[in-house]
Amino acid sequence: MSTVMFEKRFLLLTISVLEMLLFSGIIYGWTSLVYILKQEGYFSDLCVTSSANNTQQTTQILLSTNASTQDAPRYPECLEQDETLTQVFAISVVASQVASLFAGIALDYFGLRVTRTCFSVLMATAGLLLGFSTREYPYVYLVYPGMILVGMCANITLLANVTVGNLFGTRRSTVITIITGSFGSSPITFLVQKLLYVQFGVPFQHMCFTLACLCVPSLMATFTLFPRRKFIPESQQETRKDSQETEKLQQENKSEEKSESAEPTEETFVQVVTSRLYLLHLAYMSVMNLNVIILVGTANIWFNMVTGNNNGQVSFWTDVFGFFQVSNVLVSPLCGFVYDLGLRGHAYGGPTRTSRRRAAVPVFVITSLTSTLVFFFAALSVWDTPSVESSTGLLMTSAPDMFLTFVLHILSRAFIYGGNTAFIANSFPGRHLGRLIGLSYMVAGLVGLLQYPLIGWIKTAGSPLYVYILVLVLSVATFVHPAYIRYHCRTGPTKEGRHPSQATPEKSENGHLKLEVSDPKETWV
Repeated sequence: MSTVMFEKRFLLLTISVLEMLLFSGIIYGWTSLVYILKQEGYFSDLCVTSSANNTQQTTQILLSTNASTQDAPRYPECLEQDETLTQVFAISVVASQVASLFAGIALDYFGLRVTRTCFSVLMATAGLLLGFSTREYPYVYLVYPGMILVGMCANITLLANVTVGNLFGTRRSTVITIITGSFGSSPITFLVQKLLYVQFGVPFQHMCFTLACLCVPSLMATFTLFPRRKFIPESQQETRKDSQETEKLQQENKSEEKSESAEPTEETFVQVVTSRLYLLHLAYMSVMNLNVIILVGTANIWFNMVTGNNNGQVSFWTDVFGFFQVSNVLVSPLCGFVYDLGLRGHAYGGPTRTSRRRAAVPVFVITSLTSTLVFFFAALSVWDTPSVESSTGLLMTSAPDMFLTFVLHILSRAFIYGGNTAFIANSFPGRHLGRLIGLSYMVAGLVGLLQYPLIGWIKTAGSPLYVYILVLVLSVATFVHPAYIRYHCRTGPTKEGRHPSQATPEKSENGHLKLEVSDPKETWV
């Protein structure tokens, strides 16, 4: 396989980013979608058959204030409708978590083309199901399979596109975090649908059919631009090219293969999963993912407390927080830049597995620090405001402090998911990459279900203060992860049997310096 041209590499990256924004984590734009579903009267029949007490709580709403929708029908809202729609979201999120591991297995065993075809077909089917759904029975229940398929596509799309980073050499981690950051910004899809629906009166069904049609060019790109199995890194391509130039290099490659066969065999999937390093990373990732879920899930409660239940201010801060969430794709490359910078600083003897692991230490330290500061400020903002201001001089309910908290949250979120993907891709055998990433998201998602008892605790206590303090303590505990990586890389021997401090010697070949590197198959997809 020849080196991929510069223009084609950026074309593939552009396609991957667009697919991530359109198809990946759009389930997390549920707040925008549920607004449309309520306006369309989905499950509003439950309000008509509800009890007298619940009927008294029913409110009437207009579909839109737009002149084109003045005569639109009004539909009731009630607690039963909210609970049913929340159930749709919860089932979809669980489907997304469970599908992560199966997506990783598909990528490892069946290749890139099969994985991409799966998410294109699933998303097209989801768009058609949502497009054919209406408020009338039984079509209203098409929302369930439609949203479940949307949830399943989330991490399948991520795993199908993250391998594009192999085409960018030393900037690999930066590109991976750009693609991962697009996952965090993908709720913009439903946000745009909401704006089109409210401001221009575009029918919901038409937008769903359009989303399904957008899967066609994605499927065409799968069979024309993407390989069947995997992308081969540039470094591996150059090695193959050089080995074909002269008979001498071919003989050297054969001798290197013989020496490699005498080395210990590559770690199996079970050995990696049961290793201390990976298990500790799972715990770290689970805590960080729970941090994001708790902050997003309690944002409305948080805003009501800091504004004294002022609806206008709550709406303002909700919009500001939403736009900060969408900007994740712009911040995520910073994580990859830090990772690649650390890799260049530690790879003095060649990009060995040890150097790649040590390069992740600054990323994890920044992640733990920003997450700790987020919940430190959040806890102060819901504490006794006069006491905090008199003792620290900080007015945590002021606009600058709120903006600072939002910025720290976006930094933390970008480093969490981008760092997770980059660390696994650079630290463990590449033939297990899909399963390892899928397993990490699945475990983190299942641990994220703890949000329900924690939110129940908030309702009982009447304040998120104690939950924020608990999450703050957990964030401080995550500093153990980068500390262990540093300790592990200093004391543990590498796969090649050398101590990490023993750099791989440089060899002279044809007047040029050549760095020995570890088996590229151990980390590249």
